[in-house]
Amino acid sequence: MKRIVWVLATLVALLAVLAGCGSTSKEESGKLRVVTTVFPVYEVARAVAGTTAEVSMLVPPGMEPHDWEPSAGDLKAIGNAQVFVYSGAGLEPTAMFLKDDIVGKAKVVELTKGLDLLPPPHEEDADEHEHGHEHDAMHEHEHEHDADKHEHEHEHDAVHEHEHEHEHDADEHEHGHHHHHGEFDPHVWLDPQRMMQETDILVAAFSEADPAHADEYRRNGEAYKAKLQALDAEMEEALSNLPRKEIVVAHEAFGYLADRYGLTQLGIMGVAADAEPTPERMARLVEFIREHDVRTIYSEELINPKLAEALAKETGTQVRVLNPIEGLTKEQQEAGYDYIRLQRENMAALIEGQQ
Repeated sequence: MKRIVWVLATLVALLAVLAGCGSTSKEESGKLRVVTTVFPVYEVARAVAGTTAEVSMLVPPGMEPHDWEPSAGDLKAIGNAQVFVYSGAGLEPTAMFLKDDIVGKAKVVELTKGLDLLPPPHEEDADEHEHGHEHDAMHEHEHEHDADKHEHEHEHDAVHEHEHEHEHDADEHEHGHHHHHGEFDPHVWLDPQRMMQETDILVAAFSEADPAHADEYRRNGEAYKAKLQALDAEMEEALSNLPRKEIVVAHEAFGYLADRYGLTQLGIMGVAADAEPTPERMARLVEFIREHDVRTIYSEELINPKLAEALAKETGTQVRVLNPIEGLTKEQQEAGYDYIRLQRENMAALIEGQQ
């Protein structure tokens, strides 16, 4: 009997120790707890944090951020954070999580607040309910050809057929919502210079939340900005020598990249990847491609490529991937991809595709 009692007591003690180890939470780790929304925000936060803070990301790999809505678990994670960082400028559904009873005591940081933001791509036609992004030269070109644009519509039967298939696929995967961006284009991270500004914002935020480690955050931030500065110089030199500066993309997420490096983008879809193109827009795309001798249609890994492929077939162009760096695929995450690597891949795709 004594032996049985001893064994039971030992087991109870062991279970108590194991339970204690298992319950060691981020609150007890001594590190600053940071929760972020999308991948580009996570990247900056992780760079500034180093090993001093613990950084997590809510939007999972493989999900298009425009389709993301926070789950109950996401909302709980926000409330348990010491610092909660979101991109802002209309990217995330802030009405769902910026409430006092959700954020709790977390320090909330809107990463784009105070930055020089671009307006959203020009809304070409109110009836289309989509956003475009054309420069003034493109606007003039459209006005010159408005009268005869319907002459080209018969050329796009194949494109329209694929368009309807794409619309059906999109409907199957809808979450019942659309993110309509407001007065700004939210894709600021595609400009490394603005990423450097965001780095400074997070250095200040982390230092305020965790002043004991302010020096580490400052050093981490300076090191990351040096990498971004080198990337920016590399991209500026490479992209300034492109023989063609007009790019046709899946959705118009590349306004900041175009603005930084002197490019002009025109998208199959507008700034939100869930906007569907009209036949008139497809006609303008074909016209634009032929007018500017565009050689490549740039699709994306997180967007159905059917429309890009149909447009390429119609115009005799090729399809390449240009990454808006809104999120990673599962394969990219497992391979350890980061923002700088993805930007270098974008640079290579633009160089090869614009020849």
